[in-house]
Amino acid sequence: MPHGGLKEFAASSNGDKWLLEHDRITGEHIVIHRANTASGGAETRWSVRSFLEVAGDHPQGQALREALLDIRLEGESTSDENPKADFPEKE
Repeated sequence: MPHGGLKEFAASSNGDKWLLEHDRITGEHIVIHRANTASGGAETRWSVRSFLEVAGDHPQGQALREALLDIRLEGESTSDENPKADFPEKE
């Protein structure tokens, strides 16, 4: 993913989209949820950790994990010092 770019990692059949953004200034990755037009098209921004805490068991959570692995394979590190921080353990 280009620095500062957006990468769509999930989309639902109703038109919702989930994107991963890399902030060039902070070096952090942010999850963006764009609701479908019928729902008002609101955009919500989450930290990766917060998103996985809420949606980690949903298809979007798995898709985010795969997108983060792809980024790492491309040689781009995440902002967390601990790479496992993106993948909270289930209790």
